[in-house]
Amino acid sequence: MVKRTVFMFFIISLLISSRTVYAKPKVLLIESYHSDNQWDIDLIEGLESILQDKVEIVTFQMDTKRLKKDKYLERADMAWDFYLKCNPDIVVLADDNALKYLGKRFLSTSTPVVYMGINNNPRKYIPISRNITGVLERPLYKRTIKYLKYLLYIGEGKVLILLDEGTTAKAFMESVFYNSDSMLISGVQTDIKLISSFSNWKRVVQDARDDGYKAIVIGLYHRVFDEHEHVASEEVLHWTSSNSPVPLFAFWDMSVGKGKAIGGMVLNGEEQGIAAGRIVLEILGGKPVEKIRPVIPEQGKFVFSRSELARWKIRLPYKIKEKSQFVE
Repeated sequence: MVKRTVFMFFIISLLISSRTVYAKPKVLLIESYHSDNQWDIDLIEGLESILQDKVEIVTFQMDTKRLKKDKYLERADMAWDFYLKCNPDIVVLADDNALKYLGKRFLSTSTPVVYMGINNNPRKYIPISRNITGVLERPLYKRTIKYLKYLLYIGEGKVLILLDEGTTAKAFMESVFYNSDSMLISGVQTDIKLISSFSNWKRVVQDARDDGYKAIVIGLYHRVFDEHEHVASEEVLHWTSSNSPVPLFAFWDMSVGKGKAIGGMVLNGEEQGIAAGRIVLEILGGKPVEKIRPVIPEQGKFVFSRSELARWKIRLPYKIKEKSQFVE
């Protein structure tokens, strides 16, 4: 009886040991935003397409698109507590706020960290480190304005880039416009406005033609407020599309479609997720993080809405049309 008990204990120990040995690595994804935000959906789709069944992914959403800024640190503390309880093998930080508010904390750990969707220079948030690397995001502003000039025959007119006042928008203004509100791109005066008030947003859009603009390029519109209430991003986008007196274009494909922007040379969150997933696999394969340089994915594609092209009576030149993807 004693021998049988010892034997059974031995078998159970082997089973437990084998489960431990073959357990999937745990990846903690900390999202700056929220899970039903289209950008996050695209990021996760790209990440999962690479990692598939190779890892266990757990997530935490900081929700900084919808919360007021004075709540950011509280959400960062909650994310950090979740990390400590989770004890992951690798952490993925999605977008600027996650890196800005959590990056320095991870410098004191040995946990490998991969960021993605970072618009600012990462060194604005963290110094060069041995355990953090990732994927940069660079909106195609120069190419966008160049193609708009060609598409709309812009002469003396101007183009307006319109964004909210979130962290990513401010990083864009700093890194691209060097904190100026105007610059010349391909011979076109290009102005940038960061607006958080929905009433001000509406006024700027409605006055666009009178102010000399030939087109608006909508960037980020997820942190717009009516008084102190957050306005849903889809509401901001649809209102802008319906009320703009000039054609509305976009930097991100999530903004393109019927009742949205016409299109443009756009980015997709899936590309960021794919690139981050590949870095995660490199780390799991044993490559030291300090040997992996930050990357900018091959990016940018023409995406246009058939409905919006028809509404604005815009015909794409053949050279653009043959390279384009179309949505309703």
